[in-house]
Amino acid sequence: MGLSNQVVDEILTILAGILHLGNVRFHMDGGAQISDRDAVEKAAQFLSVSTESLIESLTHNKREMRGEVFLSPLNEDQAMASRDSITMAVYSHLFDWIIQRINSRVKSPKTPFSSIGVLDIFGFENFTINRFEQFNINFANEKLQQYFNKHIFSLEQLEYNQEGIPWSDIDWTDNAGCIDLVERKMGVFSVIDEESRFPKGTDKSMLEKLHNANAKNPFYIKPKISGSDFGIRHFAGDVVYNTVGFLEKNRGSFRDDLITLLKESTSDFMYDLFEGVKLSTERGGRGKPKAATVASAFKESLSSLMTTLSGSNPFFIRCVKPNARKQANDFQNQLMINQLRYSGMMQTVVIRRSGYPVRRAYADFCTRYQPLLATIYTKVAKDKVSLYLTKNASPKEWQAGKTKVFMKETLENVLEQQRVLILGSAAIMIQKHWRGAIARMHYRKRLANIVKVQSLVRAHLYRKLFLQTKSAALVVQKYVRGHIARQVVAEMWGEKCARLEAELEAQRQALEERRAEMERLRQEAQEQEAEQLRKELEEEEITRRKEEEERKRI
Repeated sequence: MGLSNQVVDEILTILAGILHLGNVRFHMDGGAQISDRDAVEKAAQFLSVSTESLIESLTHNKREMRGEVFLSPLNEDQAMASRDSITMAVYSHLFDWIIQRINSRVKSPKTPFSSIGVLDIFGFENFTINRFEQFNINFANEKLQQYFNKHIFSLEQLEYNQEGIPWSDIDWTDNAGCIDLVERKMGVFSVIDEESRFPKGTDKSMLEKLHNANAKNPFYIKPKISGSDFGIRHFAGDVVYNTVGFLEKNRGSFRDDLITLLKESTSDFMYDLFEGVKLSTERGGRGKPKAATVASAFKESLSSLMTTLSGSNPFFIRCVKPNARKQANDFQNQLMINQLRYSGMMQTVVIRRSGYPVRRAYADFCTRYQPLLATIYTKVAKDKVSLYLTKNASPKEWQAGKTKVFMKETLENVLEQQRVLILGSAAIMIQKHWRGAIARMHYRKRLANIVKVQSLVRAHLYRKLFLQTKSAALVVQKYVRGHIARQVVAEMWGEKCARLEAELEAQRQALEERRAEMERLRQEAQEQEAEQLRKELEEEEITRRKEEEERKRI
């Protein structure tokens, strides 16, 4: 946009002033009084106006008559209206300035000016108490819905003509009667504006005129119990409006003293925003046009919008909320139905269903319903579709266009059911073979696993048997070897015993010989030698006894 940092700062400063001004609250004390001076001071600072002047403009009505200035205190509602009028006026002029700046940057003198517009509107409103704002919003939706219906109707007619399909009148609900009730002479807008220009006009007198002028209109609802309400039958449903505050809001509360206050701002940017705004004394008086009311300005703006839309190529995007609590996985059926009804989608469906709502290109038809066209061997898509539908459908259910086939929804449902049956049978056959292949694969895998388990189990059993056999063989070997060892030991012991007996026998013989020799020597030798021999014999006897005892012990 080519905005300097200084301009951006000034825009943000003004927006901050608007936000702080919205925080200003009032209370009654002999007239409206400021409850929070801090909010007013901040708002005045950001808007570059005097704090005292801002407080005076918010709480008093300043009038100049015959050169004299009169200040009349406002009540709490009037003070809030003054506050809101300042915020709306500043924001509106700032918004218009930004749009003008954007257009000046986009528009090029060398090329034709083209633009893309986005119209964002909430939609139809029907609250417990509906005021002047809801009336304007719903009337705007009424106009947009009329344009939407005509646009859809014209698109339908254009497509039928392009495809060469015979066109028959489509019965659809037109809301022209409701719009005429609001726009015509002595309509709702006319009566509101007329009463707003009367100094003594009141909401009650306005309501009486509305009842008198429109009581017999089928789109007007006159309550059975007298009060401050009237109703209108909109395309989306009946809405009852409370007329309290209608005239005050329609007259507007952007007074001359408020304009003067903003023009006296020390900010050059703020002054530029309101430089072209004229006071009522500059634009009123005899022979001069009166100030436009909110309703007339809104009607004019809406008329300009409809003119712009008529010369544009519109695309409609309908947004719906699944629930009012902004929560996930929460779908409220009644809320969705109300939004579809209020947005005119139900009426659109009626328009589409009145003719042939289903349109498919021939190639697309052949692609989607190929299972049904398997027995038709014509290569031309249009001829193939025409031959099939001629044999299997009533002429009232379809029409052949130049590039598309037009069908009733009932015929599409039949084709879809037949397609589902054929594809279902084919899918079952594919599933059968696929499941068979999967089952065989799983069987082979399980068989291999079983064989592997069997081999492991058998190896474990054979190993266990081998270990048992090996243990038994070791036991047998132990006993056999023990038996053989005992036999060997017995044989060795027998040999040793025989050898010991032979040695003992030799020793006995030697002993007998020595005894005989000792006897001889005793007889022959001296007594001393005999004694020595006796000792030797005793020692040999002791040795012999020890050996016998050892042998017996073994």
